[in-house]
Amino acid sequence: MTQLDRTGLSHWLLGVGAFLILTIIAVIMLIVVSYPDPDMYRNSIAFTAISSFFLIFYLAMGRGWHRDLLGFLSFDRSLGKVISVIEPDNRMIVVEMLVAAICVYVHLQLNDMVNIWHSKLLFGGIVFFYYVQWILIIFSIDVILRQLVCLVRIVDRIRIDLLNTEFYSTLANAMVRHVGLYIFGLCIVSLSNIAYTEGELGAGEMMLMMMPWYLPSLVIISLYVIPFNRFKDRMRSEKAQELNSVNAALSGNTKALESSLLKGEHHPSKIDLLMYRDRITAVKEWPFTDRIRALVLFGILPPMTWVIAALIEILIEGAI
Repeated sequence: MTQLDRTGLSHWLLGVGAFLILTIIAVIMLIVVSYPDPDMYRNSIAFTAISSFFLIFYLAMGRGWHRDLLGFLSFDRSLGKVISVIEPDNRMIVVEMLVAAICVYVHLQLNDMVNIWHSKLLFGGIVFFYYVQWILIIFSIDVILRQLVCLVRIVDRIRIDLLNTEFYSTLANAMVRHVGLYIFGLCIVSLSNIAYTEGELGAGEMMLMMMPWYLPSLVIISLYVIPFNRFKDRMRSEKAQELNSVNAALSGNTKALESSLLKGEHHPSKIDLLMYRDRITAVKEWPFTDRIRALVLFGILPPMTWVIAALIEILIEGAI
């Protein structure tokens, strides 16, 4: 993974390249072993498409987070102490590789759609493809969870500047990036499952089949509320403290400004204080710009609408 990242190539280009290479290997392997089921060619393409998506997801989330961290450090140098959690140690990597091997074993035991004993070459190839997919899935989950832990630490320590709040939208970049890749991944998985089932499943059956793909990611996306809510509490506390000082100054206690951002200002007028109070009141407590809020809203609503529609279909079919 490190070597792929160091190539400097776009994660989209690397993902497409991986898809082409894995597909060619899979097709050649099926031809060499003379696998009797022609549907396996279509299924292998669907499988490699999903694996390539997780490569794109892993690289996009990791590279994007690296850019965000550089932005955090440029804004607050003290955050350098809390970002080491993003780097897994060698023992954790070994554990993840072992977990991937266990997942491959379970996958082989549960998957009765492929005759893995057709030949030793086919068996080795299937194990290889399963392992590639599972290691990419586990690495992707790892990088997401590490980002969440790191984000919690950052929102607890980042300095609050009520006069420069535009920067804090950077805190939401990871979630926005995740939502965008999540929607793209749903499209890939949907098309792959349609190819795998030859389009014979209804919306409800398709939703149940895809549940292991979309449900965990929805849960993880909802976890971003934890760091954002902590940041909101800190921002609300800073705003309340600043507004209390300004309101006290408006009531005649100008010494209250000594504990505010207006410290050092000589006798601000009442108009200035009122304008400053309005500005502080207008500061958003959540780290979202209007654009980010719209992207997240319209990004999550379509998949959720599809899920709800599928659930209604299942309920109706069950009632009938």
